[in-house]
Parts: sequence; C-alpha cells; structure tokens
Amino acid sequence: MSVIELDGLKNYNNEREIKLPGIDKTWKIKFDDNYRVQSSFIASQVDKLYQEQSSDDYEDELFNLSPAERHKRLTSDLNKFKTACVDGLSALLQDDDAGEEIYKAMGNSTEICAQIIGKINQTADKVLNVAKDEAATEKYDTER
Repeated sequence: MSVIELDGLKNYNNEREIKLPGIDKTWKIKFDDNYRVQSSFIASQVDKLYQEQSSDDYEDELFNLSPAERHKRLTSDLNKFKTACVDGLSALLQDDDAGEEIYKAMGNSTEICAQIIGKINQTADKVLNVAKDEAATEKYDTER
C-alpha cells in the first residue's frame, strides 16, 4: 500500500487572528469553504459598487443632474457603499459591531474598509491552499 504525503498539511491550520492597526480588538476567524464563498461574495459586491461609482458613465450622469440632485445621488450612493463595507466587515469578522468600529477607526473611510475586505478575501483563498505550487492545485480550484 502506498502512502500519499502532502507536506502542506503537516502544519495546516485554518484559523487566523485578524488584528488591525489602531484597534485593540483581535478577531479569531476560521476559514473554510463557507467563509470563502461569503468573503468572495462580499468582496465582489463591494467591488461592483466601487466600479459603478468610478465609471465614466457615472460621472456623466452626475454632470447631467442639478446640484441638489447630484448631492442627493452622491450621498445615496456613498451610503450604499458604506453600508456594503460596514456590514461586510461585520459579517466577515463575525462581530456585529466590527464594521462600524473599523470604519470609525480608519477615519470614516469606505475606501480603507473596502481594501480590508479585499485583503480578508485574499487571505481566505491563501489559507485554504496547502500546495506551494499553484499549478498543481489549479484544476481543483472552483469557479466562484
């Protein structure tokens, strides 16, 4: 009988602690398939809103609005983006207050919150990959 050895599994641990500068709290997260799907979904949701708001068409739409309508639209769109970021961080860190806490600690910046979501999503992918050779496991990686 032959033995299959996967060196990457020797020290495998799918739990990580997430610590952000300027925040005293540390979150302990277990990365698994469900978490990976959730982080990918949240990251894509945030990215979609960001892409919509940074497109040339969006800018043209804003220029065609009156100043009052433009202000209302910008405020509404920023609130959607903020909600996606704050709620997304709370979901990813499994802490109802985390998103708002991070948003305030990062100077009320949705941009930084979006980057943190992206980094958590990248981490979820890396934690669940025990192979050093990406090509060796590529055929097993699922489309998301």
